[in-house]
Amino acid sequence: MSSLKTSDKAWKTCFCYGRTGFSFAYFNYANPDVLGNSYNLNYFVEPYFTYKGPLKLSLRGSIGATYLDTIFDEESNPENVLFSTHLSFYLALSLNLNYHFNDKYALNLSANYNHISNGGQKQPNKGMNFPTLSIGIDRIIDYTPLRPKPEELKNYSRKWSYYFGAFASLRSADREAESTNHPLIGVMAGALKPLSGINGFNFGAELWYDWSDRKQVQQRELDDSSFSSAITLGHHFLVGDFYFLQQFGIYTTRPENIQSNWMYQRYSFWYRLANRWTIGASLIAYGRRADHMDGRLIYIIK
Repeated sequence: MSSLKTSDKAWKTCFCYGRTGFSFAYFNYANPDVLGNSYNLNYFVEPYFTYKGPLKLSLRGSIGATYLDTIFDEESNPENVLFSTHLSFYLALSLNLNYHFNDKYALNLSANYNHISNGGQKQPNKGMNFPTLSIGIDRIIDYTPLRPKPEELKNYSRKWSYYFGAFASLRSADREAESTNHPLIGVMAGALKPLSGINGFNFGAELWYDWSDRKQVQQRELDDSSFSSAITLGHHFLVGDFYFLQQFGIYTTRPENIQSNWMYQRYSFWYRLANRWTIGASLIAYGRRADHMDGRLIYIIK
C-alpha cells in the first residue's frame, strides 16, 4: 500500500518523484526447526530515477519490525545463533523496475538486500543479511502521469553543512548469552559536502561511553577504559529531507581487550524534522556481523 507524491512541495523533498507507504513481507528460511519464519511490517520511501513511457526505475529503502517465530534457546534450539528475540528490526534496500500495462496494472520486478537483527538488545545476535528477488503486480487506484518539473525547482546547495549530535543505545554486557542491557551514550560532530543534487561525502568524529563494556571490565578485571572514539569517513545520499549515510569508522581509542576490531562500518538513516533538527538511527557492523543499533538526535548547520 503506497501513495505517489506529485506536488511541487513533495518533489522538492528529493528533487524527484517518489512514493511512500507500508509493505508486508513473509520469509520462510527453509529450516523450520532452527530458523522458522519471519513476518515483516515495513515503512518505505521509494524515489524514482526514471519514468519514461511505461517504465519506472526506483530505489526503495525500507525500515520496520519483524516477528520471528523460532528463536535461540539454550536447551531446545542452541543452533540458532542468528535470532534471539521474537521482535527484531528489519532493514532493506531494493532496486525496482516497474512496467505499466495500462493505467490500472503494473508489473514490478525487484532485487532486494535484507537485514534482520535485534540491534544488540539480546545475545546471541549475529543477525541475517540476505538477498532476494521478487515479482508482483501493482494495482493502481488513481493513476497520475509523471511529467518533468520546471528547471527552477532543481537547484540545490553546493555549500558545506556541519552537524552536531548525540546518540544512545542499550547493549548486553555478555556478547554470547542473554544478559541485562546497559546504556551506551555518545556524541558526534562532522561535515557534509554535496557532490550533486542527491549525493555527497562526509567526515567526522564520534565519542561514546559504554556501560556494558564497563561491566565486562569489572567482571574480567581488565585494564581497559569504557570510552571509545573514532574518526568517520563516508558517502551519503541526500534525498530532500532524508539522509542515507554509509561510513567507515577508524578507532582512535577503544577497550582493546573487549573490542579487537580497529575499524567498523556505520549505516545511518536521518530525517530532517524542521529547520535544523534531525532525528535518525544507525547500525554499527564489523564485516558481515551486525553489532548494535542506536537512536540519534542531530543539529545541522548550513
